[in-house]
Amino acid sequence: MPIEFSCPHCQKLLSTSEDKAGRSAKCPGCGERVTVPPPAVASSLPATEEDWEVPEEELRQTLPGRSTRRGAAADSAADETRERHPCPMCGESILVEAVKCRFCGELLDDAAAEEDTYSETGVPRQVAASEVFENAWRIFQNKAGLLIGSWLLSTFIQFAFYLGLILLVSLLAGGQPRGNPPDAALALIFIPGMLLFALLSMFLTLGQFRLNLNVARGRDASISDLFSGGPHLLHAIGAALVFMPIYVIGFMLCVLPGIFALMALWPMGFLVVDRRLGPIDSLQQAWLITKPNLGAILLLGLIMFGLQMLGVITCYVGFIVTVPLILLMFTVSYLMMSGQRITRS
Repeated sequence: MPIEFSCPHCQKLLSTSEDKAGRSAKCPGCGERVTVPPPAVASSLPATEEDWEVPEEELRQTLPGRSTRRGAAADSAADETRERHPCPMCGESILVEAVKCRFCGELLDDAAAEEDTYSETGVPRQVAASEVFENAWRIFQNKAGLLIGSWLLSTFIQFAFYLGLILLVSLLAGGQPRGNPPDAALALIFIPGMLLFALLSMFLTLGQFRLNLNVARGRDASISDLFSGGPHLLHAIGAALVFMPIYVIGFMLCVLPGIFALMALWPMGFLVVDRRLGPIDSLQQAWLITKPNLGAILLLGLIMFGLQMLGVITCYVGFIVTVPLILLMFTVSYLMMSGQRITRS
């Protein structure tokens, strides 16, 4: 027999199964914490709450017209007087104070959204390559302008820096007698310049990760996100310094171990940005995420290779679309494989 009771905060009629008695969860109507009463005393809440929770979907709102101990008609009339607004995700009319849409399940406030993200212990799940691609393509169609524009801006900044460095070295080398070896001073300019170029590329890549994460989650995203990689730069450098020897040694050992290392550890950059993890922790968590998904990652790699070939056969013009789409596929893969939500729009 289901347990039916009213939320003591908003009087919303709720229903759940009998085995959930004594457990606590947030009311889907007002978001306040309530405890499921025992069947014998369903008309009132118990004095104390249990330590563990019932998932919010377990507490579902009673359908209109259903009878309860406190009277469905009275509660329905009271509910009509409360202010409502459209759900930002599905457009259905919901209560202003609701923290979760009862139609599409979207979490509507930052605190609730935090509870729904990747847990500290990690809860990876197995996904299908087709599911990742379909979701990435759906999101890309809605945000193509922002994703393409941010990638073009990032590419332009990096190209301008590199071109400026090459021109500077060429001008300095032009003053030397022909046939002489390059001056050591040129090396002192070129080597630090290339290190700065690598740092700039990493900075912009981390910002691109942040922008893509916001887009994939349905949060506010803008070009300014492209320049938000600074706080993560040191951790990203550390992760790269740990990863590169693994990758290089793997390629030296008949190539395949290097490919496996790339497949197993690619989410480390997203973990640095999203979870603020250090170098070792980001690599460990990356392996936990990819371990159940190596088959899907291989298929996604083949899809991405096909997209790159599409860019090549269009005289590289197609890269304007294929590269931002591939970056979004990486982002959606990370979110889905690590058990996080993606936008439904």
